[in-house]
Amino acid sequence: MTAKGPGTGRDGASDRADAAPRRLPGGRHGLSREAVRDSQRDRMVEAMIDSVSSRSYAETTVADVIGKAGVSRATFYEHFRDKEDCFIAAYQTVMQGMLGAVAGAFASVEPDSSWVEKLRVAVGSLFGFIGSNPVAARVGIVEAFGAGSEARNHYQESVSAFFPFLDEGRQASSEGDRIPPETARLVVGGISAILYKRASEGEADRLGEDLPAAIYLATVPYLGHESALEAMRQTDPILPTVGVGGS
Repeated sequence: MTAKGPGTGRDGASDRADAAPRRLPGGRHGLSREAVRDSQRDRMVEAMIDSVSSRSYAETTVADVIGKAGVSRATFYEHFRDKEDCFIAAYQTVMQGMLGAVAGAFASVEPDSSWVEKLRVAVGSLFGFIGSNPVAARVGIVEAFGAGSEARNHYQESVSAFFPFLDEGRQASSEGDRIPPETARLVVGGISAILYKRASEGEADRLGEDLPAAIYLATVPYLGHESALEAMRQTDPILPTVGVGGS
């Protein structure tokens, strides 16, 4: 997988904090009203991502967003209730790329591969995506916690999408029926803590160092200490470079 160059779309975030959102050409352009509205919304979402990644959610203002996007304040409020509502749209854009990278990697593994191998590829792709996209790391991991209760709720919904990757471990475990149902949530919480620490310290590109430990954390509740140690030893700490679109 190779990293994409600067640019955004609905399925990914800009990998440059100073990337200028694309504006419509002046004068008569022949676009439908729906196309104009979609362009306006996309530009405001991109502007929110750029501003939050280069400053912070708390320091970003509606004026920052409309200035970068080249729209009026009235246009902003036609699309979003407030700053938090716009941030949630930006957050969802980033998370779509992140989840897509993981789901694509998981699906690409040979069907007869072990659960550990599938998990290793999925978690490696997640860490690789975040390490390759510092904007996504900042917006998707760090700033979501300071953007209000609704944003935090969306974060919880997003991370729950990772539970099925882990719950496959029940089938690989001789004690699958006895493993508490909240195990996947606890594992995701632990991995999220690893991601947050690196992203908040500007060290997302060093996540490869944490990958073996993350694999141990994810496998030990299902397979036990010895098997989890072996999975950790066999995990390559070199991450794939994953572009915004997961390609």
